[in-house]
Amino acid sequence: MPDSNRREKFYRRSLRTSFFLVLFLVLIGGVVRSTGAGMGCPDWPRCFGLWIPPVSISEIPAEFWNHPLSSENGKVIFNPVKTWTEYLNRLLGVLIGFSILVQAVASLFQRDKKLSVFFSLFSLILVLFQGWLGSRVVSSDLKPLIISIHLLVALIIALCILSALFFSFKGRASISAFPKHPYSNLVLYCTGLVIMIQFVFGTEVRSQVDSLFREFDFGSRLLYVERLDWKFLFHRSFSTIALLFMILQSILFVKELPVENSWISFFPLLLAVVLMISGYFLISLGFPAFLQPIHLLLGFSIVCSQFWLFLHLKFLKSLSKISA
Repeated sequence: MPDSNRREKFYRRSLRTSFFLVLFLVLIGGVVRSTGAGMGCPDWPRCFGLWIPPVSISEIPAEFWNHPLSSENGKVIFNPVKTWTEYLNRLLGVLIGFSILVQAVASLFQRDKKLSVFFSLFSLILVLFQGWLGSRVVSSDLKPLIISIHLLVALIIALCILSALFFSFKGRASISAFPKHPYSNLVLYCTGLVIMIQFVFGTEVRSQVDSLFREFDFGSRLLYVERLDWKFLFHRSFSTIALLFMILQSILFVKELPVENSWISFFPLLLAVVLMISGYFLISLGFPAFLQPIHLLLGFSIVCSQFWLFLHLKFLKSLSKISA
């Protein structure tokens, strides 16, 4: 039994580590994108053909002087800060890959928790796919659609890790005493749907902002806001609806969880309030680079926290005996 308990604790610790590494990678990926460092390395998985990126233009191999993604008008485009920012982002991705590999191997010793093992192994498959997708991001010269898919796959990986963590505890199955309020199901699913719509439109607005920054130089960042289309207006207005749904679900579900877990019902709402504040400053300041990654991470975290709430309300067999 002691060995079994140690294995369980190690497995859960590895899941938590993988999850927070994914969150950190989303933040760093946001920094890479907002600072324009995405093409700091024009090839993948190496950088300018090197395993250790160059620090000066003299270290760049000759074949990259005419590389379509690293040169322009016969001159190499090289910024050592952007190059190393992008490369460190890739190294963090590799670290996450190893972390998820460790959790997947550890899951094989948890055979009595089949759902947890499934989600853990599936997250490993997804992270391998994500690595290949990362190469497509570079080869497409940062095509917005590919970047958005890359982010959505990262979100699915995070949700799989959360599922694996949730089902790693005993007594969690598909039969549960769901909240008794007649509108509980409707509120829970509608809130989740509204949050996902808001997240998807947020990625679309972010793609528009990136395209405007790359194609135009208006001098003032505030002028970029005026060039955004209806998706931006929808995303900004729809945030109020999302907030109202999260307030409603917090009121409905706070009593359905034990006191020690009551924060789970309020956490999406808390993140949403902070997100709206960051969104206000994003618009007011003309999308400053330092705020974009924070706004992205908050949106990503809201989806994860909403999913964590969903798992607790739908799959806990005995809320009074099990603590997350």
